Amino acid sequence: MSTLLTALTQPSTTSLRPQPLGSIQIVSGQIVACDPLIPHTEPFERTISRGTYPVIAWWNDDETCIAAAELKLAEARPIRWEMAVKHGQKVEELQEGYIFGYPVDTGLGCFADVEAIKKLNELEDQMSRELGDDFISLYDNLIDELLTENGDEWCNVNVSKDPEMNVIMFRSGFGDGFYASYWGFDEKGSIVSLVTYFLTL
Repeated sequence: MSTLLTALTQPSTTSLRPQPLGSIQIVSGQIVACDPLIPHTEPFERTISRGTYPVIAWWNDDETCIAAAELKLAEARPIRWEMAVKHGQKVEELQEGYIFGYPVDTGLGCFADVEAIKKLNELEDQMSRELGDDFISLYDNLIDELLTENGDEWCNVNVSKDPEMNVIMFRSGFGDGFYASYWGFDEKGSIVSLVTYFLTL
């Protein structure tokens, strides 16, 4: 188990600082963690109940970067962790030292309902049509400004009003890379957390 997951299981042993980033709406129960600016619509195999869930950034103790992002599903503390996989991925078949995760090429990660990610992709196409030659990219024409409002570290992008859906994006540790996510389980075996770890500790 990584240093970060041990720290979240036993918070008294760490100086990580939590920062609430708002909440995401889950309408399908299918969760996506990915670089939001890379087209991606494949959710994790496990599903959760529909509802509204807070997203928390965990900062390194020196506060130089976000060490991890957490989708908090319940108040109970996780006592064990399981790597989050998509359909067809089997952790037991991984070679030692390898992970299942997602690539980051834009320095951003996110949590969202799979339907919200689809809407985000549609939003880029819509902006391209409406802005014409003034459209550069989803990042340049929308995301960059929203990030600036929050110290260039995170943003909340509303992608649909009916039903209400959004994507919460955040800086991925020190930048680009390949990052795994983990389901956290409480002592009763219920899923209480989903954490993406950015390999900073």
